[in-house]
Amino acid sequence: MIARSIIGGLISFILSEGLIFSQAEVRGYRDIIFYYGNFLAVGTDGRIDNISNSGEKKPVVCPNRNNLNCIACSRQVVVVGGDKGTILFSSDGKDFSTIESGVNVKINGISSGNGLFVAGAEGGIILISNNGSSWSSIITEARGNIVSVTINDSFFIGITDIGEILTSKDGFNWKIKDYNKEYSGYNKSCVFKKVLSTNNRIVIIGKHYDNSPVVLFSSLGNVWTERSLVYEDDQGMIQFLKNEPNAITYDSVRDQFFLACAEGEIFNLPSCTKCNVSIKVSENDLLSIICENDLLLSVGEGFSINILRL
Repeated sequence: MIARSIIGGLISFILSEGLIFSQAEVRGYRDIIFYYGNFLAVGTDGRIDNISNSGEKKPVVCPNRNNLNCIACSRQVVVVGGDKGTILFSSDGKDFSTIESGVNVKINGISSGNGLFVAGAEGGIILISNNGSSWSSIITEARGNIVSVTINDSFFIGITDIGEILTSKDGFNWKIKDYNKEYSGYNKSCVFKKVLSTNNRIVIIGKHYDNSPVVLFSSLGNVWTERSLVYEDDQGMIQFLKNEPNAITYDSVRDQFFLACAEGEIFNLPSCTKCNVSIKVSENDLLSIICENDLLLSVGEGFSINILRL
């Protein structure tokens, strides 16, 4: 767990490029992965950067200028998804080629596992590949846009922006549940943003219809419980998380989750449900986050990088 007493001792710095952003679209990194000792981050305008543990950036040539929204890898193979059906493929993380996806919609999330790459896209579309270089599409019965996908040893899981949860045992046949309908009268309705699975937990983040943040936990995807987002600030006052969570990662060494939020906030969710911690690392919106051993790296608006050593 990150204790409040040691936050000041964490190594933290921010690298920002001072870009001007329109209100319609946040420009910057949108996703990041760990890849053979370094990190690969993708973002708007076809940007791909190789990032070292110290935050040094090296640009990677991208074959198009479409916004890139998600990235995943399986061993050496790297796959990137983006706007207008963009899929990029690389076998070394250095040279990327454009792959025909068969769709012309925004691809929002990609995950790898169980021998497959699975991507979620607008219009309830799932894309499937066993090698990253050839893809087939499945039009599910989801009413919303699939915004995130994840894979564990038992399930393929996707979520939509209107609160639907899709599950599959093989990646090809999907069942859909409407969380807002199922929990109507019990929990507030939600807009979903990201889903993450570990071996024994599934976590969904997003916001309620009143714009307050929400984090849902489940063991098998059947029953969902809201996690308390209360924390104690530096003055000992009880506060509630207010900034919208945009991404989530899991620290398997310490059994804790981290949320990357708007306005540069990282929110720590340890196994103790009463021990949440809020950390301010930037003025920029954080759009993706990853934990690798003792390194917590978040990226986002302005192509900024924030590094914490746990």
